[in-house]
Amino acid sequence: MADLLQTLNSQQQKAVAVPPGPVIVLAGPGSGKTRVLTYRIAYLIAALGIPPYQILAVTFTNKAAREMEARVSTLLGGKAQGLWLGTFHAICGRILRREAAYLPIDHNYVIFDADDQQSLIKRVIKEKNINNKDYRPGVVHAVISKAKNQLIGPDEFPVESYRDETIKSIYQAYQEYLVASNALDFDDMLLYTANLLESKPDLRKKYSQRFRHILVDEFQDTNLAQYYLLHHLASEHQNIFVVGDEDQSIYRWRGADYHNILRFTKDFKGAQKILLEQNYRSTQTILDAAVAVIDENVNRTKKDLFSDRGKGQAIVVHEAGDDHEEAEYVVDTIARKVRLGEAKESDFAIMYRTNAQSRLLEEAFRRANMNYRLIGAQRFYGRREVKDMIAFLKVIYNPKDEVSLARVINLPPRGIGSVTLEKLQTLASRAG
Repeated sequence: MADLLQTLNSQQQKAVAVPPGPVIVLAGPGSGKTRVLTYRIAYLIAALGIPPYQILAVTFTNKAAREMEARVSTLLGGKAQGLWLGTFHAICGRILRREAAYLPIDHNYVIFDADDQQSLIKRVIKEKNINNKDYRPGVVHAVISKAKNQLIGPDEFPVESYRDETIKSIYQAYQEYLVASNALDFDDMLLYTANLLESKPDLRKKYSQRFRHILVDEFQDTNLAQYYLLHHLASEHQNIFVVGDEDQSIYRWRGADYHNILRFTKDFKGAQKILLEQNYRSTQTILDAAVAVIDENVNRTKKDLFSDRGKGQAIVVHEAGDDHEEAEYVVDTIARKVRLGEAKESDFAIMYRTNAQSRLLEEAFRRANMNYRLIGAQRFYGRREVKDMIAFLKVIYNPKDEVSLARVINLPPRGIGSVTLEKLQTLASRAG
């Protein structure tokens, strides 16, 4: 293990080998936080002798979980069997299926994706004769999702206006339909698990004793439900190691709360704070510009980012007159550099804020007769035929899933209209 530590810089070594206890690592962009997390797991197993099954590592994406698992396995020569490593939802799913006896649903529950959730909310709005222009399903769903992320159930939903009262009634009916369908949405997975650990001290003790060490990636993106879930799981041993950066908190619109970093140092007394400040991706010019902007935020831990990649080229800021001129400037700049042999077309990446902006850029590239590749096409699991097949499988697995049944009841066409479907749903509800 000592040889492995030699491959890390001094700040990374300090983080990996820090004594057990509550630790928060504030990792600047490009500072090797994933490397630190994987080496920390390997260090716990190889140097401290912690059995893998007593370690829980939580990430935000399945891709990150797979990459971390592969890296840990490589570091330890495959000796990481039993390690609990996955996304918040995957970890919650494992716990909920094991403890389904405490839930209002069965262990073979299904998970409704975003489309399923929207369909269910549309159905509730229609059944309650609510104007869907005043209460758009997407907006209502966002309000319900935010409430769940803040551990607010339908009965606790605050009412300060007629609109709140209406949304509360939709929330209550939506939740009743989920239970009747033996289904959860993604927010329920967090809400149910956090509430279960809060209300059942025996379960809280069971899992907090099981996980002697907990590690968390992208901590700045956690919401309140995720924070309290971690708080309960770490209640026994207090060995929780989180990595994040309040400067990179960009998901507040979907419930992320960077204040969790402040909560951590308050709730876990004596928590150690370690900074990762060496950036391995960018030049010093880029780092200095970023720091100059973020330093305007005084409610943060100051970090002095540095790089050994040199000063680099100056940053160019061009203010265009309109969106057409902006697209032309971007494409002309790339075309000139390619023509002069300074770079290849594949050396460039263009990032834009909204998908609508791609049209003008694409038109400009076509006029310049330049090749380009658009990233972000339809997801595989978002394709209609794939979602239809999954809906068939869901109905077979869970016959109570009315949302999936409604999706495929006319595939292939069987002449079942909306009126007939509503009658069938009413009969099913009466029959329980």
